[in-house]
Amino acid sequence: MLQLFIHIDAQQDLEDLWEHDEDAAAYIEAMLEEIKGDQRLLDDLLIHDLGKYKLPGQQYSVSKWLRLWNRGKDLWRLKAWELEDSGKKWRVVYAYIPSQAAHYVLAIAPREFNYDTDHPISQRILAAYDDIY
Repeated sequence: MLQLFIHIDAQQDLEDLWEHDEDAAAYIEAMLEEIKGDQRLLDDLLIHDLGKYKLPGQQYSVSKWLRLWNRGKDLWRLKAWELEDSGKKWRVVYAYIPSQAAHYVLAIAPREFNYDTDHPISQRILAAYDDIY
């Protein structure tokens, strides 16, 4: 059975988000709790390009962080369509650890970090990834 854990860095991101955007924080927290309790949704976190085109009824989009995934880092991102539609561009960045059958949320980050591997948020995510692996 797959599991979902929240890394301390992502927990801090969520706490910070509560201070700046309660609606986005509440949505992300509820979404993660829903995913955590549903094996089908946990499985969905491993389907690259799931929800890419926002079909009716789809709550989110899943994608590999291809630049790093191609370098052997099993990193993914999740974006919530409801937040996107309201102009709130937050990304949930997570790792999958096959040996543990576990997803680890490593960051809740603004889209503006643009997945640039030199960006401080990316560097923090990579450090967290190395910490759990």
